[in-house]
Amino acid sequence: MPAAVGLVAAGGIRGGAARSESTGSGDGPGARLLSEGLHPPTLRLPASTSNGAKVPIAVEMSHPMDPGHYVTSISVVNERDPVPLKGLFHFTPLNGQVYVAFQIRLDHGASSVAATAECSRHTRWQSTRSITIPEGAGGCTGTAPPSGPMGPDEFGPPAIRIPQLIGEGQIGAEQIIDVQIKLKHPSRTGLEVREGKFVQAGDPLYLNRMTVFYGATQVSQFTLTSALSDNPFITFRLRPRAEDLLRVVLTNNRGQRFEAAHSIRFS
Repeated sequence: MPAAVGLVAAGGIRGGAARSESTGSGDGPGARLLSEGLHPPTLRLPASTSNGAKVPIAVEMSHPMDPGHYVTSISVVNERDPVPLKGLFHFTPLNGQVYVAFQIRLDHGASSVAATAECSRHTRWQSTRSITIPEGAGGCTGTAPPSGPMGPDEFGPPAIRIPQLIGEGQIGAEQIIDVQIKLKHPSRTGLEVREGKFVQAGDPLYLNRMTVFYGATQVSQFTLTSALSDNPFITFRLRPRAEDLLRVVLTNNRGQRFEAAHSIRFS
């Protein structure tokens, strides 16, 4: 949660009741997409949890990912929190399928998380899910470590894991694969609660961007906030059409850069 922005702006994973909408109505683009069997994003998170500092969330959407028609972005927001934006995820047809899973920080109490998808044909879709976190179990406060070099107990290099290679031992051209990114990195809002209100008590520390390249081509760019949990574990999808090098570059709000690479070879 980038706290300054947030203060100005107003069990396992399972689904709940959803509200969905699009910018189209009647015979507009939203109605047309519904008639074509396209649906709003599927948003998954627990209905309740006792740990607001690490809430698992996944967003998936059945939608074409073709050069002329694809989902360009998904944003995840909780307007009730001191920093509403949880992440903004940009996609391209090279992803093959819209999917992102990660862990976020949420304040205690009952609230709603919304996932909003934008289509290259200017259609907008939204789904919401409710969640309840007990009093005192919220995850929106936290003091950042001091500036300067940090030891191995606080930072670790990112790693790329492809479950299909582990489970099946091979992948093929045009196969949609999961890409999992794991990184040891703290995420702190710098916020404290004083007299019932969030205040900026210190500097935040968080990963602010993740960019995915396949060969020389940019596949995705994820804008992250301090709403991301400590030691993030992020999953997205990729459809490789040729053998090449998968590269993931992460940066934090202190200008530090972290990078991992994985060669994709077909069986």
